[in-house]
Amino acid sequence: MDLELCGRSAFEYHRIPPQILGLYPKIDLQPSDRRYIKLSHEPFLEDLLTSPIHRIAHNRNNRFSGSLFKPHLLTREAPPGAFWQTEHGFEVASPEFTLLNLATMTEPYELLMAAYELCSTFAVFKPCERAQAQLDEAIRLKLIDRDDGWERVNDTNNSPTDLWKREPLTNTAKLKEFMVKATGMRGIKRLHWTIDRMSGITASPFEAQTSMLLSMPRNEGGWSIPIQNNVRIPLTGDAKKLHDATCAYADILIETGTDSLGLVIECQGRSVHDSEQAALSDAERATALTSMGYDVIQITYKQIESQASANSIAKLIHKKAGLEFKPKSSDELTAELDLRRHILTDWNNLPS
Repeated sequence: MDLELCGRSAFEYHRIPPQILGLYPKIDLQPSDRRYIKLSHEPFLEDLLTSPIHRIAHNRNNRFSGSLFKPHLLTREAPPGAFWQTEHGFEVASPEFTLLNLATMTEPYELLMAAYELCSTFAVFKPCERAQAQLDEAIRLKLIDRDDGWERVNDTNNSPTDLWKREPLTNTAKLKEFMVKATGMRGIKRLHWTIDRMSGITASPFEAQTSMLLSMPRNEGGWSIPIQNNVRIPLTGDAKKLHDATCAYADILIETGTDSLGLVIECQGRSVHDSEQAALSDAERATALTSMGYDVIQITYKQIESQASANSIAKLIHKKAGLEFKPKSSDELTAELDLRRHILTDWNNLPS
């Protein structure tokens, strides 16, 4: 008996840190359990995935569903690289195939958010009580290091958050290559739309949300501002004296039509930048970049959460970048409200 996770369940799987995956035993896929009934009490499925679990069915006779599983019929041969074999006895859709699955199941903006996460350097995962207890015990017994796998971000009280740092699981080049192999499958057109609207690699949901609000076309709720994400800026000799580093990374960089070298947007995330030490480092980096000739604007989630303050920030960005500011039309404002409604939500619940 085979089990292949797809769609929302595959996305959830790709969010699970490896140090937590390693705490769970292999799933017992019994050949006699053709309706997957005995899997309902598997700790892996109970703790790490949300029911119903989305799986691939290769023929109509295998499309049975219930409270535990939701089948998705795949009648053609899957493209090469569509599935990964896991250490837990089942297969999971690759990040590329996961996004193609989601393209047929979710709203466009949710698909875009999911693509940002899989293509960026962060994941959002909240362990259940049992998973957290197992992780704490494994760390206490020194069976694993605290950051044995992905690095968990702490808040201002040094308490663990739901944000994890890791390397990107895929990128736009791999997505485009996969879509060629998947020509003719459902979701291709929407996935193309998604890739065209990604501005780059982000380090947190807040950076992704800000990037979407700034770079999306005006008729889709954004400001149509060309931006770059996660840009490495080498520091000059004098700048190094102000910030003890060889380089700085701009969350968002905008080329300007002024004498400035560029406009740097720093996203002051609630979990990453709230400590006194982190705030000091941010201030030093901003001063160093300013000394080199960059303009720096530091923004908070609260500022973009309010449409009024977000509009003021947009005006400031246009001014600093030497761009003409044009107020949005009524249709563009309606599109902005729709965009904000979809992306300024609890990222943990993605996709809904």
